[in-house]
Amino acid sequence: MLIRLMAENMQFYDFEEKMKRCPLFTASEVKNIFFDQKNILIQIAFWIKKGYLERIKDGLYLLSHVKNEINPILLAGKIYEPSYLSLEFALNYYGIIPDIPGTYTCVTSRTPKYFKNAFGNFSYQKVKPEFFTGYESRSEKNISFNIATPEKALLDYLYLNKHKIKNDFNYWKELRIDEDFKFEKKKIDLYKNILKNKKVNELINGVLSYQKNAR
Repeated sequence: MLIRLMAENMQFYDFEEKMKRCPLFTASEVKNIFFDQKNILIQIAFWIKKGYLERIKDGLYLLSHVKNEINPILLAGKIYEPSYLSLEFALNYYGIIPDIPGTYTCVTSRTPKYFKNAFGNFSYQKVKPEFFTGYESRSEKNISFNIATPEKALLDYLYLNKHKIKNDFNYWKELRIDEDFKFEKKKIDLYKNILKNKKVNELINGVLSYQKNAR
């Protein structure tokens, strides 16, 4: 029994060594790395039971020893692709609104989805493909993630909530938009031209007017 346990641990140690630079990985990625081991996914299922690996969702895994070091924002784009962080989360990330959302809010060009796991709640709202733009790729711990620019995060928020937003000074005051945050007008105009939505244009003007008059 002891010999078997040692063999299992040694085998996982070898696996872990190869995956150090890729602690968050998909089933496809691990099959490409261990292409000569036909039963690698069976072995992964065994290691999950042992607690060596964390299953984020079907086909997405994480080395357990880095679980407490991983920022959940690194998982958002991997859980559902293609997607990028935006809306309330990104607005808070940039300091535009102070309230920390309880959900990692994302945008996708696919069907809207919602996921809940040990790392948090992840929501994905849909925009039309031509509006699936305006995000940047960043990296942390060798894991890349996509996040909207401040201007796109605002446009996404206004577009996807346009029927719920009341365009007046008090609404923006309650949202506590930072009146000193400098949005890039060229980027706002670019996204407005892509979207071509009259209601969103009115809301954008409302936000910018609030910032100007609240100072």
